[in-house]
Amino acid sequence: MPEPRVSVIITSYNQQAYLKEAIESVIHQTTRPHEIIIADDHSTKDDSVEMIKRYEIQYPAWIRPVFQNENLGIPKNRNSALRLVMGDYVAILDGDDRFLPNNIERQLAALAQHSEAGCSYSNRYSIGAHGERTGIRDRQLMPSGDILFQVARGRSGILRSMIGRYDLIKAAGFLNERFPAHDGFILTVHLAKLTRFVYIPEPLVEKRDHPGGDSKTHSSSETASYFEDVATEVFKVTSHLPPWQRRRIRKVWSRQILNPRVLAELETGRKWKALLDISVAFARDPGNSRNVRSLIKAVFSRSIT
Repeated sequence: MPEPRVSVIITSYNQQAYLKEAIESVIHQTTRPHEIIIADDHSTKDDSVEMIKRYEIQYPAWIRPVFQNENLGIPKNRNSALRLVMGDYVAILDGDDRFLPNNIERQLAALAQHSEAGCSYSNRYSIGAHGERTGIRDRQLMPSGDILFQVARGRSGILRSMIGRYDLIKAAGFLNERFPAHDGFILTVHLAKLTRFVYIPEPLVEKRDHPGGDSKTHSSSETASYFEDVATEVFKVTSHLPPWQRRRIRKVWSRQILNPRVLAELETGRKWKALLDISVAFARDPGNSRNVRSLIKAVFSRSIT
């Protein structure tokens, strides 16, 4: 049986300072990827485009660039590359992160040992702006098999260390462009409904934490509405789960939504409505008492009218 073909997508946006490390980490994998698609989201503040073009010339027909004519945002940029994939499996790497040399090799081996799984994901290191390791994400074993319940409760970050079957990613609808801050999470939720996962405790990716990133600010009302939409999507995908699992999923997302919702009420002067929201939330979820006390204190720190 032929070796599975892995397509690696690297997303780029004004990340020249780190992009070379990301590309080189894929080029020098112990198992050669079938193709490397670099999707640049209209970089104009550095020489990212020129760097990518040089790699294309150096590795013709292996490194394939996608240059956006305008800034599309992360999910649209990723999707433009996903639609071009020719491999059997896909891995997605941000332009400021790095693969460890045996990432593809180890993940393909895990998938070969677990033929029932359509996706694998690994532990990962955190690195600083200069590439120094600052921590490790998972201090305990993460789940394998049917992980939908665990993911739906907010287990994010899997996309950055995942290799998944392309046909499943396509069936899941690629990345949902309605959720720019949760596109990878929502895709993972859909994939977890479609297939089993296998977890690799060994860190195989280095995720960079540094100043910058998304500089957009949102009002509390916008934040609450956004998380309500994310939660609605999660509830839809998990509607077939047992009632006790659905209740626990709803509890997690209710806690996520409560704070921005209360802050939105306070920002618009509706302090009694904020107290009502807090009271209803506490009645449904007494275990959230510490956060409830903090929110009540925030309400009473302003004069109630």
